[in-house]
Amino acid sequence: MQASGVSSDTGDQMVLELSDAQTEEVFKLASLEFTSGELKQKIDNLDVSADVKALLYKFATKAVRVGEKVIKIGQKILETIMRFVSEYPNTTFGFVFGAVAGTLVGSVPLIGWVLGPLVTPIFMALGLVLGAKQDFLERALESRVKAAVEPFFSLNGENQHG
Repeated sequence: MQASGVSSDTGDQMVLELSDAQTEEVFKLASLEFTSGELKQKIDNLDVSADVKALLYKFATKAVRVGEKVIKIGQKILETIMRFVSEYPNTTFGFVFGAVAGTLVGSVPLIGWVLGPLVTPIFMALGLVLGAKQDFLERALESRVKAAVEPFFSLNGENQHG
């Protein structure tokens, strides 16, 4: 079966040929935890700027067509992220803390220019690992992440630009 989507940047359409097994997995992405209104309310309640909220609203509207079925892939990804953030707060905090710390080091004149590109990913990885270690102690992180991400692997079909 064919899956198609339109690039936000160029407007070009991409078509993937999916096997029956991949199509079945992609159809699982059609089930949503929230209505569009509930997702909008969750985004509205985030402590971020109006610009970030506008980008999240736009992201949530992205969809792919598989056969005759439309999958709200943007909303599904946001739901997965929101669930991950609520279930693994230490991992999320560690990653964000590492990103901020790396950005701060990168903003120091001269030193940041030299160290920023190296230090930022190291700090992000370190924060992620330390946070994940803490979350792992609280629950089985690996199996839950695999379960959350697995349905997205079905989109690895053969690329055909159209």
